[in-house]
Amino acid sequence: MSTPTPRLTRRGLLAGGAAATALAVTPQAGAAETGGRSRSRTVVHLLGTAGGPPPYGGRMGIASAVTVGEDTYLVDCGRGAVTQYLKAGLSMPSLKGIFLTHLHADHIVDYFDFPLLCAGVMPPQPGFGGTVRVWGPGPGDTVTSGPVSPEHPSPGTIETTRRANAAFAASTNAFVAEGFGIDPVSMLEVSEVSAPFGTVETVLDTPALKVTATRVPHGNMSPSYAYRFDTEDGSVVFSGDTSRSDDLIALARDCDLLIHEAVDTAWFERQGMPAALVGHMREVHTEVGEIGPIAAAARARRVVLSHLAPADPAQLPDREWAAAARASARAAGYRGRVTVGHDLMRIPLD
Repeated sequence: MSTPTPRLTRRGLLAGGAAATALAVTPQAGAAETGGRSRSRTVVHLLGTAGGPPPYGGRMGIASAVTVGEDTYLVDCGRGAVTQYLKAGLSMPSLKGIFLTHLHADHIVDYFDFPLLCAGVMPPQPGFGGTVRVWGPGPGDTVTSGPVSPEHPSPGTIETTRRANAAFAASTNAFVAEGFGIDPVSMLEVSEVSAPFGTVETVLDTPALKVTATRVPHGNMSPSYAYRFDTEDGSVVFSGDTSRSDDLIALARDCDLLIHEAVDTAWFERQGMPAALVGHMREVHTEVGEIGPIAAAARARRVVLSHLAPADPAQLPDREWAAAARASARAAGYRGRVTVGHDLMRIPLD
């Protein structure tokens, strides 16, 4: 039995057949929380804060979530995102959208786990509460050849989703043949962000939430995007992976919370890492020493560092990240709060 082929459009849909009825799941008890309870209906959850592909025990891969009332939205799906999502006490039926900043493996390795693990809908597995919308970059515009899929070396979010579905065809077809599985892409509606540099695109606009995107520079992984979430409780901006970007600063203007990536290039140099890797880190990421000037220019109320590289706390402890970030803030005259993010950190917007 073959898996149905979803209908794909450049800006449009990934829809297979009718989505299966989702099963409810109770949020896990004992979810991590930072600070006291808040009346805010909008909460940011840092599910994983590691930057880069290498696996670490101290931090999970980069992934965040924003809850707005009863709805949850993911930003990136790094290693362990599904497990961290449930550890944070978030329910699968509440998931309404996934925003991918770019298509590096460390940001999407768990992306297809969400529909795939919900597709075999049998208790006590959690199912979605309906169609989940996905936004991400379109096809790449810098890498034009490569050893993998030479004709299409830089697929966009729609094609990446289709290929991921095809890779798990044996599993999906076996479950469907036994009468209880469904095509995972029937649970998704996938759109591709198309904003060029210097512009802002509204990708979601509801009475409770507005999400806008701007393109940010990230070397050969292009296009890459930053996202801003505006709610009645406040605003949060996710930088994604980027070098210093005036477009990002404009997107983050007067935001309540800026979740920004940070790298310590000097650490990589001290380890004797290859020059190509050190150059990559310096050119396409943001030095921790630049966080203060960026925050000051954006007039962000608060900054939290995430996507840390190096990511292992045993290699660079949080206290050293904090000291470097605060020194940068003082030098730039930034008076807002600067915090080092950690896995399962919970930040109400209030």
